Amino acid sequence: MLVQIIDSILPIFIIIFVGWLTGYLKLVGEGAHQTCAKIVTTYVFPALLFMQTATAKPQQIFDLRWMSAFLISIAIIWVICFSASIFIFKESKKNSVMQAMINTFTDMGGMGIPFFISIIGSVSLISVAKANFVISLTLIPLTIFLLELYSGSDQSKKGIILYALSQSLKKPMFLAVVFGAIISLFNLYSAIPKPITDSIDHASKACVFMSLFTVGLALYGIRLHLSKMFIFNVIMKSLISGFIAWGIVILFGITGDSAKELIYLVAMPTATIATIFALQWRAIPDEATSLYLVSTVLSIITLPMWMFLLG
Repeated sequence: MLVQIIDSILPIFIIIFVGWLTGYLKLVGEGAHQTCAKIVTTYVFPALLFMQTATAKPQQIFDLRWMSAFLISIAIIWVICFSASIFIFKESKKNSVMQAMINTFTDMGGMGIPFFISIIGSVSLISVAKANFVISLTLIPLTIFLLELYSGSDQSKKGIILYALSQSLKKPMFLAVVFGAIISLFNLYSAIPKPITDSIDHASKACVFMSLFTVGLALYGIRLHLSKMFIFNVIMKSLISGFIAWGIVILFGITGDSAKELIYLVAMPTATIATIFALQWRAIPDEATSLYLVSTVLSIITLPMWMFLLG
């Protein structure tokens, strides 16, 4: 079993290393990782999510029990991290929101998709689409709303809510899942001209390499910032989060690959987007980038550990 785990996961980290090495050798400019990330989140990742949802059966997409379990899992993690930041680390509410965000928003695109394709198969990507849908409707707008609120925005609460929702719901990753789900629900895929679906499919096939390469490229140049909060975040993100999801999965009676996919998604490293939020809002940026670096590096150990525990 150990050989199978190594064979499955080693190619993922080889491509990440190639991305890091590209940055180290200065083969690309300093802003290359931002360009690559934009390509992945705007074109490649949405293309893959669209293809998977549009060709899936409606009952695979509209799985309310799975989506509820995922939402409760990340909600528990969010509350724990926000509370710890307020009461233990004595951080401001703005910083506490960001601490909860970086521990809750997992790298579904950069690490999740390549990992799922390698370990379970492309059919498992429906879970990525469902998780992305949940996060786009809850975590992202909630984070934007609270950051605006605690930053002293002049807008009314209603205005902030509308702004937060608009920022989240107009993202290509969310729209791809929505359009794909509509096409699946009304069985419209065969009505789409083949050149269009083929073009989207070709774009989607670049997802694994582009995502992992971008992760590696983004890791280069990050400086580690050690603190008590950082240690808490690493333990929470790389270890405890997965066990919380496991408990919720058992509570909801979810079994098989669906259960594994939910646990894997919650246990994934911190997402690049979460660190971008931290930098944009100037809320614990050092802790966010440090957690992104260490949780990604530690996934060399933690992901095989979860593979072993979950069989």
